[in-house]
Amino acid sequence: MACLIAVLTSCSDFLKEVSQDEFEPKTVTAYQELLNGVGYGTTTTFDPITEVLTDDVEGCQGASYYYNETNLAHLAVYSWQPDMYQSLADHKMTKLLESYQTFYKRIMTCNLVIEGLDDAEGTEEEKRQTMGEALALRAHYFFYLVNMYAMPYNTPETTPDALPGVPLVKAAEIKDEGISRSSVAQVYAQICQDIEEACRLLDGNKALPVGVFRINYVAAHLLASRVYLYMENWDKVIEHVNLALAGAPALCDLNSYQLSNMDYPTQANNHFISKDFPEVIFINGGARANGIVTEGTLIRVSDDLLDLYDATNDWRRSMFFQANSYMYYKNWMAKYGRSEQEYVWRTAELYLNRAEAYAAKYAAGEAAYGQKAAEDLNALRQNRLKNFTPYTLTTAEDLMNFCHNERRLELCFEHHRWFDLRRYGMPSIRHAWIDNTGVRSIYTLQKKDPGYALPIPQSALDLNVSLVQNQLSPKRVAEIE
Repeated sequence: MACLIAVLTSCSDFLKEVSQDEFEPKTVTAYQELLNGVGYGTTTTFDPITEVLTDDVEGCQGASYYYNETNLAHLAVYSWQPDMYQSLADHKMTKLLESYQTFYKRIMTCNLVIEGLDDAEGTEEEKRQTMGEALALRAHYFFYLVNMYAMPYNTPETTPDALPGVPLVKAAEIKDEGISRSSVAQVYAQICQDIEEACRLLDGNKALPVGVFRINYVAAHLLASRVYLYMENWDKVIEHVNLALAGAPALCDLNSYQLSNMDYPTQANNHFISKDFPEVIFINGGARANGIVTEGTLIRVSDDLLDLYDATNDWRRSMFFQANSYMYYKNWMAKYGRSEQEYVWRTAELYLNRAEAYAAKYAAGEAAYGQKAAEDLNALRQNRLKNFTPYTLTTAEDLMNFCHNERRLELCFEHHRWFDLRRYGMPSIRHAWIDNTGVRSIYTLQKKDPGYALPIPQSALDLNVSLVQNQLSPKRVAEIE
């Protein structure tokens, strides 16, 4: 059967029933190669902008030559402007506004694999593996889409079934009339269905080595724990973390771990976002440098984040960020190697996901879970601090705050913070911007602001007549300090 898939040719056709190529896989191996080559998108930067929407960054004043068109165009994103895409397009920065199309291109590839795999030639073990990977990837991509372009699952004063989500594209061919937005609840239901089936299939292939560039059963259970964390289904979080930890790498003890090179600009490839870091479960995406970064721009790592670390006791402060004495931004990002991927799933997240689930159950009155949360947090911190002092359980509020702080310290700039702020209740964020004369102005994202859901790109609206734009905030005006 010839399968038509427009996404293999042009992102702009990702919601049209138009085919420029015909692809006719016959074997499971061919489907796996399609997944490896297109489905994973190993050289694709999926999310180039959300890191600079958070409180982990702040504006800075640079030398005059840093006030160039590229860096000035970043302001529209950094200040949460409703027309951020137009500003980027005007400056020909198209790679920063293609996330929506990129995710659907990958989803369409997953759909092709899911639809055709049963009739392909191959062993049952091969089919289990490829199907499990395709389902897990589709779940991952829908999870990203619904968290970038819709309001959070736990939005206060409403329910997920009342919130517009994203189109649920579950077939390899899309009709001209397009697909309307499913609710947030419906999108999450599909994500759960996909990831649960992926876990079941990949659990059957535990002994099959696939490496860190493909999803195995540990990675699938990690993703499931993340999904259920956002849904506040605490028991399912705990269930999937337990299953993942049975096969996950051990936490890396930073007291004895050595990065091979800490000197800028060498940045050798055994950093934390690296295939060589011992905790890595899955790594993917294109180079971080393809997004808006905190070096060589007018945006830097915020003092608000850096001040949370115990600078004399926490290895993460010195290993994640290296002091920069000869440029205007204070630190360069030592967390990434220069030629490594965009994002990574690590064992540390499993402990943090489970600790938060335990803390939530403790807050709900199940007293035994408070100490369990403390034990998970201490297991992580013992491997991060030079002089470790265990966290002592007190109130439920203090415990949850401690969970959130540890999550921020550990997972900063790994594409978690923006999504975490959304599920924490969408707090107000203030971003300073300093112009080339030294004038400092403030842009504000209000509490529960519509800007917590990114605008859907106009190109997607033009192609899909059934798609409706998000509620957009008015253009944000800076206040001079």
